[in-house]
Amino acid sequence: MIELIEIAPKVLGLKIDGKITEPDMHKMIEVCEKKLQSVERIAVYVEVIDMGGISWGALIEDLKFALPNFKRFSKKAVVSDVKWHEPLAKISDKLFPSIEIRHFNPEDREKAIAWVKE
Repeated sequence: MIELIEIAPKVLGLKIDGKITEPDMHKMIEVCEKKLQSVERIAVYVEVIDMGGISWGALIEDLKFALPNFKRFSKKAVVSDVKWHEPLAKISDKLFPSIEIRHFNPEDREKAIAWVKE
């Protein structure tokens, strides 16, 4: 499940707790499209409580939206206590040079929010 978090006009805030479904993805894309109407690039804040996977339909919808809009994302902060998210963020940061990606521990949540708002 994806819960939308209001952080700032140029930030898409998400809290993930459980499996991401196609309706979750449609809701997230709708909010993202609205934000992209008023700003050129947006940052993404993702707080992971429990990652229960992603449905096939949600993955397809995510890719259909993300690939053509890839360069419109500036930063991504991932807040999680899952240890493998940190090296994954570092690898992703190198693979996708147009998006700055950082991992934050839950106790650094406020630092993550401040960073994506910069």
